[in-house]
Amino acid sequence: MNKYLSLIIGLSLLSCEWPFDNAPSDDNLYFTVSVSHEITRIVDSAAVEISWAEVTIEDFSKFIIERKSELDTNWTLRAEIPNPAVSLYIDMVNDDITFFYRVGISDINGNTRWDESSTTIPLTTKLYIPADYENIQHAYSTPVTDEGDSIIVSPGEYYGSLGLLGKNVVVKSTHGFTSTSIIADGFSRCVNINKGVLQGFLITGGAPMGAYTVGGGVYASGSAVLKNNCISNNTAPSQGGGAYITGGVSLYNNIFHNNEGAIIGGLLISKGSGEIINNTFADNISAGVGIDKQSSVVFINNIIANHTYFDLFVENLSNVIIAYNRFKEASSQDSTGNISENPLFVPVGFIPCFDYQLSDLSPCVDTGHPDIQYNDPDGTRNDMGAFGGPGNNE
Repeated sequence: MNKYLSLIIGLSLLSCEWPFDNAPSDDNLYFTVSVSHEITRIVDSAAVEISWAEVTIEDFSKFIIERKSELDTNWTLRAEIPNPAVSLYIDMVNDDITFFYRVGISDINGNTRWDESSTTIPLTTKLYIPADYENIQHAYSTPVTDEGDSIIVSPGEYYGSLGLLGKNVVVKSTHGFTSTSIIADGFSRCVNINKGVLQGFLITGGAPMGAYTVGGGVYASGSAVLKNNCISNNTAPSQGGGAYITGGVSLYNNIFHNNEGAIIGGLLISKGSGEIINNTFADNISAGVGIDKQSSVVFINNIIANHTYFDLFVENLSNVIIAYNRFKEASSQDSTGNISENPLFVPVGFIPCFDYQLSDLSPCVDTGHPDIQYNDPDGTRNDMGAFGGPGNNE
């Protein structure tokens, strides 16, 4: 995409002494550098057209053009132009930040007069896949993508592992997990994430190598958030076939289905301190969810069902909040809203992960946490599982 940035740099040869052996005429005492553009949005790179009035000096050697960004401390040489008749240089920039330019005019004795100015590149806050980039990873890694930006992904199958590390960026599909997939190569994990939000994808095919490797589909740490995803058909050699999470990671309205681990096929939480709210864990091999003794998560409004081993195992109940969930180990005497009844899923059969919507007669309907902050979009009390709560239609 050819875009031009606009910048007016007035290179004024000011009142200090002229550095060359022969002073210019009065007409050439000042020369002006201007940069024109038509850019409103930068995606990959854009051209900065720098032009200047001709200056005549004796013993001319070259024009020098240097640049630095607001993130740099040192100037970078962009060009040396030995032809005094040249009055144009086109530079390429690849970030939506402020750039500083300085232009020097030198004589054969090494004397140089500099002047400098700056321009700010218009912000690009959203990138679109595949319109701007065919690849999600490339869009995330470009310097244009900054803290607080979004990557909006159209329906399609996107192959390869994602590393969403270090940027607070929202990566979101436009049509949800029924039509937008992140598919690993069968030898690696689908997603590594430690910051930002990943929302609305089918995450499948993860199978990282190594006997002690955890997190087949997702390895999430830091402050990452996963929302409205279907994490399905992933395998971990160790634990957490669907996902392994640690730190302040939070999960909202995700479905974990048919993932496999050595024991825990769905989700393993280790040293976790985030929120696990309104998710469904079903038919994972062989167990559903494990929470280690060093975790202090809030675990509410979730459904865990149909596992041959345990649904939910918590090493230290005193550190966590486990309330208003469905899992088979729940006691009939439970006083925190946990239940063990059959959730009565309604199979659909032809849409991945949609087999876990609830029958109208389900004991999980209107039995989630009664606080209004967890109400369903229609204002009724929270339905447990991934299709309930305020985030079920995001």
